Order: sequence, then structure tokens, then C-alpha cells
Amino acid sequence: DCTAGFHTGVAIGAATCSSCDGGTYSEGLAVNCSSCAAGTYSGSSSSSCTDCDAGKSSGAQAASCESCAGGSYSPAGSFNCSTCAGGTYSNTGAASCVACGSGTYSAIGSSACTKCDGGTWSNASADSCVSCVPGTYSGSGAELCIDCDAGKVVSGNGKGTTCVESTDKDRCCITQAEAK
Repeated sequence: DCTAGFHTGVAIGAATCSSCDGGTYSEGLAVNCSSCAAGTYSGSSSSSCTDCDAGKSSGAQAASCESCAGGSYSPAGSFNCSTCAGGTYSNTGAASCVACGSGTYSAIGSSACTKCDGGTWSNASADSCVSCVPGTYSGSGAELCIDCDAGKVVSGNGKGTTCVESTDKDRCCITQAEAK
């Protein structure tokens, strides 16, 4: 009789036992090996299948589990990796996605967060950056915009990273503080 991890291939009681291939198993006294389910794996001569670790996945009859790519994740025993939502990211082999911090953003399926450009800002878990309102400015990676002082305007046609003295004396320089 064949022991666990082996099979006869013909009938119970046959004289020759063969090893189960990777991705299959037998609990003993088996004619044929059984396939491992998706989300599990086994090496050759296995008596059972093992769940894939978190951050890995497998299809049915797998001899090993594959790491999830950056921008995706999986809990233990998963048959596929799920895509990270916008505002989150993951490295290769992640069990879960991580929220982007304030001043950064990410699109769906990202493996990193990107700093907001100057003249924009974001809260944590953002999938895009928001432009500063007129009369305010920000540097790159900002979590908020800063009011320009009275008599100053935002540099760079309102998309700048600093406030400068107004050079147009005939034009009224409204700041965010004065507009309130």
C-alpha cells in the first residue's frame, strides 16, 4: 500500500507506488493524486496542500505561490492578487496596501506615492492633488496651501510655490486673507 504523498496510478494494492507531482497530494492508499486548490500549493510527494502566505497567490494545482506585484496585495490563502485602490500603494509581495501620506497621491495599482507639485496639495489617502485657490501657494509635497500676505501675488501665474511683491500697481492684489 502507498503511503501519504504517493499513489499507485492503477488500483489500491498495486506493487508500485509513484510520487505525487508538485501541485498535487495524496493522504495515502490513493490510486491517483488530488489537485491542490487555488490559493494553495504543494511540493512533490506531499500529503496535503499548504495555503499561500499573505502577499502571494496561486492557481489550482500549483507547486509554488507567486508574489503579488507592486500595486497589488493578497491575504493568506488567496488565489489572486487584488489591485490597490487610488490613494494607496504596495511593494512586491504585500499582504495589504498602505495609505499615501498628506502631500502625496497615487493612482489605482500604484507601487509608490508621488509628491504633489508646487501649487497643489493633498490630504492623506488622496488619488490626486488639488490646486491651491487664488491668493495661496505651496511647495511640492504640501498638505495645505499658505495665504499670500497683503500686496503680494502668487508667482508663476497663480501656480507658483511662493508669493512675490506685486509689480502691477494699477491692479488690485487680492489675497486669500482679503477675500474672506
